[in-house]
Amino acid sequence: MNVAIVGGGIVGLFSAYFLAREGANVAIYDENPGKYSIHAAGLIEPYRFDKLNSTGMIAKMLRYMRHGITEVRQVNRAWLIELLKSLNKEPPAEAWSLMRDMAKFSLEFYAKLSEERNDFDYKNDGLLEVYASEEELERGVKEEKASPFSPKFETVDVEGFAGGIFFPELSRISTEKLVDRLLKDLKEFNVKLIRNEAKVNLEKKNVNGKKFDKVVLTNGVWITRFLNLPVTAFKGYGIWVKGKTRLSNAIVTVNEGIAISPLSDHIKLTGGFSADFSSEWRGDYMFEKTKRLVEVEEVVSKSLGFRPCSPDGFPIIGKKDDVTVGTGACRLGWSYAPAMGEKISELVLGKVNTFGYISKYVDKLDVVQDRRSG
Repeated sequence: MNVAIVGGGIVGLFSAYFLAREGANVAIYDENPGKYSIHAAGLIEPYRFDKLNSTGMIAKMLRYMRHGITEVRQVNRAWLIELLKSLNKEPPAEAWSLMRDMAKFSLEFYAKLSEERNDFDYKNDGLLEVYASEEELERGVKEEKASPFSPKFETVDVEGFAGGIFFPELSRISTEKLVDRLLKDLKEFNVKLIRNEAKVNLEKKNVNGKKFDKVVLTNGVWITRFLNLPVTAFKGYGIWVKGKTRLSNAIVTVNEGIAISPLSDHIKLTGGFSADFSSEWRGDYMFEKTKRLVEVEEVVSKSLGFRPCSPDGFPIIGKKDDVTVGTGACRLGWSYAPAMGEKISELVLGKVNTFGYISKYVDKLDVVQDRRSG
């Protein structure tokens, strides 16, 4: 079976990994694989799920806006309509069951990769959320107790803060090193990497003039160029620095939504959750917001990316005819990427036809047609 994967972000790379492992002949089309994925913090935190279509999440966004942390500059119209239509609606129980299975799979798969060869700074040392006020800490504890994932957590004292919530089961990685690792593995699997823009005809299953048996779209927010799906961009920023941190664990400052991850040769600062499709850099605010926790000695690099968000925060994974889609996991793309890649491979190989709730937007498509082809 010949499979074209359009989009070499982290979900596309894991899709290629699982398909190639099953014997498929895979070609990835991406001008710069991983470019728009590596900005992420690399926190493997699938239990910290944000249900976007809730008044609680909207209230959190408004608090971030008041603090100058986030902006709403542009959203996909179909995404906004679906968000409003589904506001505060609960997904079915089987959707949460599937997400719990996917969370477990992803956590275990990163650990398995590190056991084979830990060349991507895998650390299984938990995650600490820190809170500025008692009220927000109490709200955080209440949310975790009500979480459908039932995560293990404990409240802890943190000097200079009202307190923290520690999640012992969560892990972290270096994003750029994991991309490098996957590219090496894919080369061993004889996956072709085509570093050109993909010109796609979905009806003919043709990519850059070559016909394939199956086409996989894992091109993030740009999937709307091909299909009418409710996906919008929430922009994030990543900064690689050298320096010192107060704490050795990964930290998330809840009030600012900034992640700090000390790794072997750098510290990663990640933040931003603005509804914005532009490439304008606006991430330097993180230096001021994290100065109590990080003493920056050198700025090594900066990167931005666009989180593909569905209206409810769930991934969109589905198949219509010979086209399979994987996108929409929002800020948890890295946390769910192994499981998303595995589910995508199951759809492509015909092992499964739908995953129910997370396939609903693809299942509803009447036909698969490139929106630009007319």
